Amino acid sequence: MPMTPSPAKDARRAARFGPALPRATFVGFALAAVAVLAIALLSYRTLRTRSEASARVTHTLEVVESLEGLLSTVKDAETGQRGFLLTGGASYLDPYVSAKDSLPGRLEHLRQLTADNVSQQQRLTRLERAIQVKFAELQQTIDLQLKGDNREALAVVREDRGIVAMKDIRDTVEEMELEERKLLAERNAGFQASSRLFLLVTWAGSALLLVLIGMAGYIASRDFRTRSIEAWIQSGQNALSQAMQGEQRLEQLGDNVLRVLATTLEAQVGALYLADTDHRFRRVAGYALPADFEAKGDLLRSGEGLVGQALKEGRAFHLRDVPEGYLPVSSSLGQAPSRHVLIAPIHVDGQVNAVAELGFLQPIHPSDLELLQRVSPSIGVAVRASHDRARLEALLAETRRQAEELQAQQEELRVSNEEIEEQSRVLEESQMRMMTQQEELEETNTQLEEQARQLENQRDDLALAQVSLTQKATELERTNRYKSEFLANMSHELRTPLNSSLILAKLLADNKEGNLTAEQVKFAQTISAAGNDLLALINDILDLSRIESGKVEVQPEPVVLRRFLEGLDRAFQPVAQQKSLHFSCTVAPDVPPTLETDPQRLGQVLKNLLANAFKFTEQGEVALTVSTAGPGLVGFSVRDSGIGIPPELQDVIFEAFRQADGSTHRKYGGTGLGLSISRDLARLLGGDVTVRSTPGEGSTFTLIL
Repeated sequence: MPMTPSPAKDARRAARFGPALPRATFVGFALAAVAVLAIALLSYRTLRTRSEASARVTHTLEVVESLEGLLSTVKDAETGQRGFLLTGGASYLDPYVSAKDSLPGRLEHLRQLTADNVSQQQRLTRLERAIQVKFAELQQTIDLQLKGDNREALAVVREDRGIVAMKDIRDTVEEMELEERKLLAERNAGFQASSRLFLLVTWAGSALLLVLIGMAGYIASRDFRTRSIEAWIQSGQNALSQAMQGEQRLEQLGDNVLRVLATTLEAQVGALYLADTDHRFRRVAGYALPADFEAKGDLLRSGEGLVGQALKEGRAFHLRDVPEGYLPVSSSLGQAPSRHVLIAPIHVDGQVNAVAELGFLQPIHPSDLELLQRVSPSIGVAVRASHDRARLEALLAETRRQAEELQAQQEELRVSNEEIEEQSRVLEESQMRMMTQQEELEETNTQLEEQARQLENQRDDLALAQVSLTQKATELERTNRYKSEFLANMSHELRTPLNSSLILAKLLADNKEGNLTAEQVKFAQTISAAGNDLLALINDILDLSRIESGKVEVQPEPVVLRRFLEGLDRAFQPVAQQKSLHFSCTVAPDVPPTLETDPQRLGQVLKNLLANAFKFTEQGEVALTVSTAGPGLVGFSVRDSGIGIPPELQDVIFEAFRQADGSTHRKYGGTGLGLSISRDLARLLGGDVTVRSTPGEGSTFTLIL
């Protein structure tokens, strides 16, 4: 007898292995089944409607045919009567007799066919009366003819009763046929509508089935691909775990890790940087690097190059369309640049201790980044374990060295003791002195051992303090990031109500209705000016927070310097005319015509410097000069004849929310963020901002790129 699994066992199996089908696939098949049932039901109802419409059309045609037959029967009877009256031959009465015999059956058949139509039943009753009148007239003439009174029979015919009755019969039949043809047209229309509905249901159902089947196939393909990617990631993790097993030094560990990563990710070239015991990053492994890249031990500093920037920010960089010469892929037959480069930091417990740089000829799949994120903690743990192992080996070697030194000292003491014993036989006092020296030496050894233990304790305390400092540095970095994100979010949130306030203040200041006093308009203008100042402060805070959080990206492009300076000249000439200042923009002859940089960030820095120059200059001039500042360097100098800056404050002004002094802040206003933002943007562009100033004579701010 076969065993049937119990529902409880099925439930446990489903909980262990999952359902028979993914939820989305099961829903797709269920929808397809429901669609098939719905199509079948609609098709059945449509076919039934078509059958009913076809039956009604057939019924209408049968009624029309019966009416035609009835009229033909009456005509046959009339024809037989006329032949008999004209010839007197009895054979001419056969059509009349046949029509008279079949007429009741035809009328009854018509009555049954039109039983569902009250108006047709009424017309049929009228038709029956007209037929009775007609046949009474026919019978009367036939009886007179049979009696031999042909003249009297013809007189009855000339009374036109038969013609009137026949006209009533034809009119009634035509009315009934017209009604039936009208019904036939309606039923034909219903039949055609049923046919169109059937065709529509068929095509719509087929399209729906195709869509549902396609959706089910897509969902099944997506689930299969997801499982395949997960299996591939698991395989990569297993391969990497096997490669990192055992006690390995940093160089061996780096080679194994980079080899597995390059093989699994199908990278054509790569390099791996690991942190040593002093937390300095150096390249310990390379994969298929060219000959001029193979030297190991290159030191890496935080923020230096893209790899250093990835180390500093702790996030991955994906480079597309890499230029010539960057991480090339080479073999004995040729060399080609990598099309895609992936720079991924590897960290554990929030601390980066490795950076992998891989070059690809094919595009990078998102699963490659997922694999790197999955294996990052395990690689970080392996690197940390290798560091701990190296430190333990160093401590063990130091301990062995100290033990050998102590053993050598003990050997020397033993030799000295033997000599003292030899001499003690001669001089007892010398023996006592030597024994005393031996005790002192033993005390010295004890002190040395105690000092060694103290050194070990101090080394352990130093390691704990270093770990604590690292944690505090991580917490400080996280706090700064949270602060920047909070400032950015708050700046965005504040700008929405502030813009509304500015619009309302502008409407009040315009006073289009003319219902405000001059003082009220002045108040509205004051509110608008204060709101614009607050909006500028919020924008500065937003720029500063975006720069601190690393969300500002530089997009370099060729910039034509003369056209760029013409735009600045047009923007600030009105300001110069308003303050009666002379403003000029000059480009030195040896400056190249174009500069490869981000024009938006360059314009923002120069506009900040020019705005400050105009703000702090009451008379004289403001000049912007572009000149070479050295090989491959261009300097943008903004010179003014304003109030100047004391030497002790020339570094302070570049700090956020700081100005030269309190009186300057009260007199000229401002947020104190412009120069701080300008210096940060200049450093993002690969340059810096410097200042030379003399109080009372003016200042010169120089942007060097």
